[in-house]
Amino acid sequence: MNTQERADELLPLETLLGHTFADRQLLVTALTSPSFRAVPGNESVADNQRLEFLGDAVFGLLSAEHLFTRYPEENEGSMTVRRSLMASGKALASMARGIGLGKYLRMRKQDEAQGGRDNDRFLAEAMEALFGAVWRDGGLAAAQSFFDRLAEFVQQEPPDPWSGNPKGSLQELAQKHAWPDSPSYTLIECQGPDHAPEYTVRASVHEGHSAEGIGKTKREAEVAAASALLRLLHKPPED
Repeated sequence: MNTQERADELLPLETLLGHTFADRQLLVTALTSPSFRAVPGNESVADNQRLEFLGDAVFGLLSAEHLFTRYPEENEGSMTVRRSLMASGKALASMARGIGLGKYLRMRKQDEAQGGRDNDRFLAEAMEALFGAVWRDGGLAAAQSFFDRLAEFVQQEPPDPWSGNPKGSLQELAQKHAWPDSPSYTLIECQGPDHAPEYTVRASVHEGHSAEGIGKTKREAEVAAASALLRLLHKPPED
């Protein structure tokens, strides 16, 4: 099948995307998994990795603008966590499923036989590559239109942005601000009988900020402490 024939098969997808490509090869490339190149004879075929790199930045920009507008009262840290949730592999794969992207992917037969067309990684990579392809073909306006068209499939951020992975979110925040030796967790006490202990843990970050959490295990207490500290760090300043 030549490139033009392949591109013609993608007309229904272009309708879903709301963008007709001037350069049809960009669309074909965005849908081509690196594994496709492993098939004998396909060594010279371009895969979607470079477009994925570009699309990651494009989606990051559009999702940041979306959150900046939607949450006018939230600060940088809270919006950073929300954006990471929107741009996660799981969320991108959900968007891809929403437009039936899997059936258009190009991959080797082994991957397809193993459920590759519904695999989160393949779908997320192709979705990011599509954002890169639309940007290259139509610029910011086209990419924004594409993002808006997919809004119903964008994974909605939970009311509490720290609910998914508080320890990971606290670690990300500490890295973002280059806080040394942060975060740290200290076991304060363990009370109760051996069969039902209750742990208290203090989570701390640079400049003396800390909060405590209680749990039935050390890890549970650490998660509670991280969540409490995140809320403390992002509490709106009092008038």
